[in-house]
Amino acid sequence: MSAIDLRLACLVLLAGAALLAGTLVARAQPEPTFRASCSELRTALKSLAGKEGELVTIEVEGPLAMVKTGAGVTYLGVCQAPDPQVLCVTYDSNGRDTGERIVVSGGWEQVGPDHVRLDPCLHFLPGEPVP
Repeated sequence: MSAIDLRLACLVLLAGAALLAGTLVARAQPEPTFRASCSELRTALKSLAGKEGELVTIEVEGPLAMVKTGAGVTYLGVCQAPDPQVLCVTYDSNGRDTGERIVVSGGWEQVGPDHVRLDPCLHFLPGEPVP
């Protein structure tokens, strides 16, 4: 095998590995079990009864009520009482600001009747594709 053929074979292998890695990353978070607005969330959460401890993802759209960053982690708070409040644990605020309408999607954990934690969590604007 010539040096050119060897380089070409290496490039093909690297391209294949990059494609596979991109596919695996895209599937790192399963499709959400449901999508809900803040006002629909309490009813939608009832469908998760008995699934505590399982990997379940949900997607919630609502107004951003809180942005806190520290120690390499960002916390985004979505929804306000009387609706359940959602805490999105992520790594970057992407410049989000309170009052902005966003979508959070992530691994669900019920932390009481009025609080949900999504960790890990992705966030994006309504109408944007899931990152």
